[in-house]
Amino acid sequence: MELQTIFTPARRTGLIFHAAAVAVLLGSSAIVFLQAYQMNVGQGYIFGILASIILAAPLPLLLYRAYALAQSSYTIDRDGLRLRWGLRGEDIPLPQIEWVRPADEMGFHLPLPFFQWPGAVVGKRKVEGLGEVEFIASDVRKLLLVATPQKIYAISPADGRTFIRSFRQIIELGSLSPLPSYSVLPAAFLQQVWQDRSARWLALGGLGLTGALFILAALIIPGRQTVSLGYDALRNPLEPVSSDRLLLLPLLGAAVYVVDLLSGLFFYRRVERRLVAYLLWGSSVLTPLLLFLAMILI
Repeated sequence: MELQTIFTPARRTGLIFHAAAVAVLLGSSAIVFLQAYQMNVGQGYIFGILASIILAAPLPLLLYRAYALAQSSYTIDRDGLRLRWGLRGEDIPLPQIEWVRPADEMGFHLPLPFFQWPGAVVGKRKVEGLGEVEFIASDVRKLLLVATPQKIYAISPADGRTFIRSFRQIIELGSLSPLPSYSVLPAAFLQQVWQDRSARWLALGGLGLTGALFILAALIIPGRQTVSLGYDALRNPLEPVSSDRLLLLPLLGAAVYVVDLLSGLFFYRRVERRLVAYLLWGSSVLTPLLLFLAMILI
């Protein structure tokens, strides 16, 4: 018998759901933005831009949860149980595991976390008779409860019966050197990034310059009726449009900032890739500077 077994949650349905949700929101946001861009400047134009931003706002959360699902695993061996879910990690020493049971055999209703959907059943709930339950799962139909003295973990290995059988066999063998307790939360990772002075100043610099773009646009627009936002293939200025169209430049800067910030966080996780993270965060400073110059010269 293998002394270490890696189980994964059911991923197919969750990944399809996340891919479909991202495609729908991204497509809807793009369509609304293009329609707003073609409108005459007024309340409809402003409302369309805001609606486009609102539709795109959930995308970072959806992308992170899809990544977390793709990287998730439950590893059990004679030393203990390792839970991995994106930036969430938990190592439980084998002696601290009191029991493992299917949730549907507990004989009572288990409330699910708020804001959960297929492939992302994550969060915490207080349950009478059980205490705090932390969900690290993808499928509510396959929930297993892992009890420890501190809390109960709800997981969803694709093959729950094999997981329970492996756990019982490991318990019979006993633990030779239990895992040291280990817990990492996404918030701890963000705190680590914040404590990095270079990362902090690059992120704040990009945010400040992006905000300055909106302020500059607000100062320029009232003083000009029309502006030309580029050149055609023959290098002639494009036909002038209403100066309110200048709002597109800070919106572009904001979009680049968000993409660079999230991409940088992805690469920062590994020490050998942190240079890429710094370059991305540096570009989030350079881009608004270039747009700032462009708005002044228009």
